[in-house]
Amino acid sequence: STVTSRGTLRAMSPRSPSIILARSVPRDVTVECVRGLRTRLQRAMKEAGSHVVAVTGTSPGAGTSFVALNLAWVLAETGQRVLLVDANLRGGWLHRCFREAHLPGLHEVLRGTATLEQALLQEAAPGLSFLGAGALPPDPAELLAGAAFDTFVARVAAEYDVVLFDTPCILAVTDAALVGRHAGVRLAVVRAATQSLREVATALHQLEQSGVPARGVVLNGVPRSRAGRAVSGVYQYEYPSAS
Repeated sequence: STVTSRGTLRAMSPRSPSIILARSVPRDVTVECVRGLRTRLQRAMKEAGSHVVAVTGTSPGAGTSFVALNLAWVLAETGQRVLLVDANLRGGWLHRCFREAHLPGLHEVLRGTATLEQALLQEAAPGLSFLGAGALPPDPAELLAGAAFDTFVARVAAEYDVVLFDTPCILAVTDAALVGRHAGVRLAVVRAATQSLREVATALHQLEQSGVPARGVVLNGVPRSRAGRAVSGVYQYEYPSAS
């Protein structure tokens, strides 16, 4: 299943609360397009029999965090209990979008130096809870491969209707695959005009070789003037590269 996206968005700081378009401009065409992606995701979760979702990118700056953040927001609009987890233990910054301090977060929960209750931002929006990355650890891959992460995922999957992980890009590190093994649905975000088809195929193949193939591909940042009406069912959003 593949979801394609294109679009235009006003300039803004990519690591500020303003990238939560679902909050700042809820009726914008961009947000309506994210809601269309939500519909496809809900169908994919039902088919997969899982409500754990991992969002990754095929390159740095693809827009993974933007997609994960706004997708979590519009999922919560449906009345579901949603948890957004910043699983980028190498450089997570989503806490800034909620004007929260960096600590504690997923790192501390996995280390056992903080409880989930202490680290969780409850009701970041109606129905939406958020867990930041926390302090950046020296051994992120080891943490994500460990038993503590297995236990964490099992717990939050039992407590929430949807658990959405924002992860680092596929090619840079193994973290996306480590998180992806727990997800029934994996989305790969591709930023238009930044990678060749071969590079994208290589990234997707890497996920598949790791045993966690992408269920959908989100193409981010294609200007409307280029895409025109050539693609049916197109989803559109674009933002300044950062993620």
